[in-house]
Amino acid sequence: MLVNRGFTGVELWRAGSAGGADLLWRIRSHQTLPAREELPDSSYLLEIVVAKDRKRADPTPVRVVEYTLHGTGFPEQDVPYQLITTNLDPEAALYHERWEIETTLDELKTHQRGPAQVLRSRSPDGVEQEVWGHLLVHYTIRSLMHDTADAAQLDADRIFFTRSLRLARRQVTAQAASSP
Repeated sequence: MLVNRGFTGVELWRAGSAGGADLLWRIRSHQTLPAREELPDSSYLLEIVVAKDRKRADPTPVRVVEYTLHGTGFPEQDVPYQLITTNLDPEAALYHERWEIETTLDELKTHQRGPAQVLRSRSPDGVEQEVWGHLLVHYTIRSLMHDTADAAQLDADRIFFTRSLRLARRQVTAQAASSP
């Protein structure tokens, strides 16, 4: 169960996990959480309690994963984001990367397609074709970014999608101006 910041609480956490659900909640970045144990993947374990439990008599263990988003399009650049999860296993290092899908959706909807642009097709087949077209363009740009990062021995997450998109658009425009 995914929950965004502002909707957290120990009672809700316990209710959500009581049925065996895996929880991944984003919490406010200004919350300081004291680490109980540092883990090899840079996450850490801690115990949360309800506000009234001053003696910490009934703690609930959680794992905290922190990350920072770099690049254009993020209002709070270089501010760490914090996620808490019921998954206490440090070997589950890819768990926090689930949030990268949010970045991908932002790339597709806001930057590549444009925030106010709607699909033009009027038939289901046309809509499907248009969606596939957007996905193929996104994949192509991301693939070029990956190849570039690989050649430069960089983490592909350090290359910005919006810059790559602008570069691709400039190249397409330049190619369209020349005669076949």
